[in-house]
Amino acid sequence: MQKNYWTLKDSEITDMLSEYGIDLEEYDRKKAIASIMDFEKKIASGDIILEGSQKDAIAELKKEIPKLRLTGCIFHNTMENDMPYIFVGHNGKGYYIPRETEVNVPDYILNSCIKDAIEERLIPVQQMNGDILWTKKRIQRFPYSITKPSFEAE
Repeated sequence: MQKNYWTLKDSEITDMLSEYGIDLEEYDRKKAIASIMDFEKKIASGDIILEGSQKDAIAELKKEIPKLRLTGCIFHNTMENDMPYIFVGHNGKGYYIPRETEVNVPDYILNSCIKDAIEERLIPVQQMNGDILWTKKRIQRFPYSITKPSFEAE
């Protein structure tokens, strides 16, 4: 239903002009109402977004949401469990990532879960006299090669 501006008081019209930021050189009721109607038509069509409105808040949120960054990787087979995939858990979500296949992995998973997955293994080292000395070695649990540098997902 169309709002009838002609029934408004002059004080209400001037309040609307100041609220919308419409500046007239001289107050003329006819021009003021025409300006208000034009302004509200632009708001309805989306040409103008008022500060603090829901559309304005959504537009601001879209600006703040970061884009997902991915990195192309190949996870190498380590003969561990002879599984064709690795399983990584992050914030309650599980991800199955295939081995020996190029995949795009989100950077937050690569940097937080996979790079930090380090384990200690006992490695036999043969000495010159033939004795075997067992030493601890820290190795990456999921070895991988980067095939594509980090990029933004579309």
